[in-house]
Amino acid sequence: MVRELVASLLLLPAAGCSLLLDFSDKAIPRDAPYTQAECDYKEPNDTAATAAAITPADTGPAAICAGATEDHDFYKFTVPSGTTKVLITISTTYRPGGDLDLRLYDKTGTMMLSQSSSFSDDEVITCPSTPSMCTPLAAGDYAFEVFPVPGSVNAYTIGLTLTP
Repeated sequence: MVRELVASLLLLPAAGCSLLLDFSDKAIPRDAPYTQAECDYKEPNDTAATAAAITPADTGPAAICAGATEDHDFYKFTVPSGTTKVLITISTTYRPGGDLDLRLYDKTGTMMLSQSSSFSDDEVITCPSTPSMCTPLAAGDYAFEVFPVPGSVNAYTIGLTLTP
């Protein structure tokens, strides 16, 4: 039966129709793991100087996106007086080439206070904590950076918890 089907297909007239198959890497469909709205979340925020102000209510979703230069997202927040614990998280969905990491800075964005870099779906910085070597944060302004392992892109959500 299969032979007859193949034979009949070979005998069909090709009235102006051709079939070209492209098996190159560029022909592989690649769905971006993010939307344009996620790429645009709180932009421009690609440097410490242009960090976007956020509160615990700002969760995204956001994304580290492909472009001419490697995308980094910076956010600034204020720790109120009396805060005993600060928790910063980013959550992604695992996908090859989608590893994102997290850094916490002082208010100028120049002095790194803590970092979280793993191969998991979540990056977490807790201050104070022993594993991340983060001391208690005094009242004031701080910044954090979401950045890719070189070449990675991915969508993420933000968690910022300020415990009194």
